[in-house]
Amino acid sequence: MLKTIWDFFDMALLFSQTGISKHSGLPAWLMAFAYICGLINNVKSANKNASFSADAPFLRHLLGQKVSQSALSRFLAKPFAWLQFSLGRVARLQEKEESRLIEGDVIALDDTKIEHRHGKKIPFLCWLFDSSDKRHLWCMNLVSTFAVLNNGLEYPLLWRFWVKTENIKEKQTKLELAKKMLTAFRSLNDARVWVAMDRWFLCKKFLRWLMDNDFDWVTKAKRNTVLFRKTYDHRLGKKIFVKLNPQTLLREAYPKLRKDGSAMSIADIYIKIPYETVTKKEKPITRQEMVPVAAIAATYTKQASDIFLPEAESPATFKDAYLLLSNRVDKPKDVAIAYAKRWRIEVFYRMAKQNLGLTSCYARSETAHFAHVELLFTANTLLCYATWHCKEEGVEEALPPCEVVGYFFNAGCRIYCGKQQIQVYFDITTRRFASLIKKFWPKFLELKLWNWNYYPGTA
Repeated sequence: MLKTIWDFFDMALLFSQTGISKHSGLPAWLMAFAYICGLINNVKSANKNASFSADAPFLRHLLGQKVSQSALSRFLAKPFAWLQFSLGRVARLQEKEESRLIEGDVIALDDTKIEHRHGKKIPFLCWLFDSSDKRHLWCMNLVSTFAVLNNGLEYPLLWRFWVKTENIKEKQTKLELAKKMLTAFRSLNDARVWVAMDRWFLCKKFLRWLMDNDFDWVTKAKRNTVLFRKTYDHRLGKKIFVKLNPQTLLREAYPKLRKDGSAMSIADIYIKIPYETVTKKEKPITRQEMVPVAAIAATYTKQASDIFLPEAESPATFKDAYLLLSNRVDKPKDVAIAYAKRWRIEVFYRMAKQNLGLTSCYARSETAHFAHVELLFTANTLLCYATWHCKEEGVEEALPPCEVVGYFFNAGCRIYCGKQQIQVYFDITTRRFASLIKKFWPKFLELKLWNWNYYPGTA
């Protein structure tokens, strides 16, 4: 069934289009597919992955030969164009109507740290502080984007590694990496989508860049974010801008917020954003302009954490309230909904680390980590698409991807082959996965490929 979804997005062709060709006498897509199957089955090393491919009857028959650990390690370490492959993967998703982002959908932007426990002197590692674990560690800083569609489908988009370097020419900030990823996405899709991000990405120049490239943005205000309120000065007889900070704004709105609900819009709030222009003498200059913003005061509690989720950061807060900022002054309700979807990228990171082995690659080659991350993102794309189809009749929300992995793709089964039919007996109830089986189970079996005599319990 995973192979059916793989073929639906034509991933094998994408390998040849990207220049990732044969390796060790096998097509590269076969080795990549076998590696992805190992990731989904929680196989955490190239050696164990090679053993898994040799033991799994379907993969053994699909590969046609035994793949050694050294062959798999060389495949991962070979400098293929994995970033170009990731762009092609996203292009495949934008070609399908059901997976294409449209206006109102959300792109979540965030970063995470991938710890490497066995190489303090490896040049591509950085000594960074992990705020979630409250400790320093040798790691790679992964900056990525994650799509959350209004139809319920979600999947990972593009990614980059941020590297700490003293070389000015090679130095790139996480904001610059985010611009590159969003520019690449814009080359594939021109829909006006949301970019939901945490407060670290609240940079005024970055906000200007987002608006210039037709992105809507939403983020959480920092404590030192300078805001302005437009009021009328009776003494001067004109409207003026009064400076205030987010905590003062929250303190004023808090009584009404607690009375009316968990979120409210505050009118006539502005932020000063720079823009580039030229003087009369044609010299470039940076000026400032007042831009109206949607200021949304929101509260969260333990009971309502699924609507407004707290973060392990220290934004501008007052008691149990915080402030959201966005350029969509005309849609204040959509601002809160879009920011709530930002949490999905945190869920993706947690699943990638716990269920797919994001932190289990300890290769000393940077190219191997590029391959590992992109194949993991591809595996999660296939799982997200399968999860989206795991819906019972009348149920709006799909099952969590970790349940689909643990209870279906890794479920044990017995297969019986009769003369007229093949029967599969799962060791769990399959009612929740009926729609998935109905859609992706192969309609016919090629005898040369599907030799069921390899499976235990078959006749």
